[in-house]
Amino acid sequence: MYRLALLLLVLCACSDGPPTTPETRPVENPNAGNTAIYDVDADDPYEIGDGAFLDMRPGAPVATFRKLLKEDGGRYNIRGRRRDRLGYVLTDASGETIASIHVTSPDVVTQNGIRVGLTQDELRERIGPITPGAPGPDGLRCVTQDALTYCLQGPADGTPATIVEIVLQP
Repeated sequence: MYRLALLLLVLCACSDGPPTTPETRPVENPNAGNTAIYDVDADDPYEIGDGAFLDMRPGAPVATFRKLLKEDGGRYNIRGRRRDRLGYVLTDASGETIASIHVTSPDVVTQNGIRVGLTQDELRERIGPITPGAPGPDGLRCVTQDALTYCLQGPADGTPATIVEIVLQP
């Protein structure tokens, strides 16, 4: 028993530095280059994924989603679980089919962690090089990638533009 204790004492004393534990061990950035995890949290109440939001897709009948939608002068507002406004839906000429879904709430996140309120630089960090189009009549500059259109708005004073709307369209 004496020999075992002496052996353990010698082994512990051989270290030339402080002991390392998971809390003190130096770690390279484990998520370097992995931007798909940013800002996506299990607590996020709403997610855009696979070309749909709250099971709504462009081309789907409006009547299927009447409980989520509230008509408001030619468009339908999308209501969340707390009756909060998440965005709006535009219909085709018949008014019966969803033409596009416009998300305007920061409570909604894409699978890449993109949400309303992120800056143009943060968008670029998540999806790669982007070139926003010329401003439209509403002053928004948009970028489309993977069936989602990110609409940016920013002041002319050089501060970064921010995402104000994410659009799902066919």
